Amino acid sequence: MEEALKQESTARHILIVDDDPTSRRLFGSLLGSAGYEVIYAGNGDLGREMARRFHPDLVLLDINMPGSDGIKTADLIRNEPGSPAADVPIAFLTNADLSLEAQTWMKEVGVTEYIQKGVSNEEFIERVKKILENAKKKSA
Repeated sequence: MEEALKQESTARHILIVDDDPTSRRLFGSLLGSAGYEVIYAGNGDLGREMARRFHPDLVLLDINMPGSDGIKTADLIRNEPGSPAADVPIAFLTNADLSLEAQTWMKEVGVTEYIQKGVSNEEFIERVKKILENAKKKSA
């Protein structure tokens, strides 16, 4: 029992921000099966608020959403004065194959990485692990 509580308290928390409920469920299920605690938001404004409130270990952010899209949301999470989530790694979770130019502006708004939604389940989990490991190294 104590071991289970210890594992639960050390689980990494990942916020998925995506307007598509199917994508949220699919990627959330994969992450949950891999031992991560998953938090969900259905739009950019709610995602920004959840990032501020829960300070997750990683934000996975869809680019194309109505209202505040992923680019605007990432910029606000990073640059909003006093944001407790300003140092949280952000990765775009997208169907797009981003050009070199897009990858440049992605870095300008503080997005660490991008993951295409079409990758295999195994690659998705490996990419998430890599992002979290790199973030841990930077903070050490």
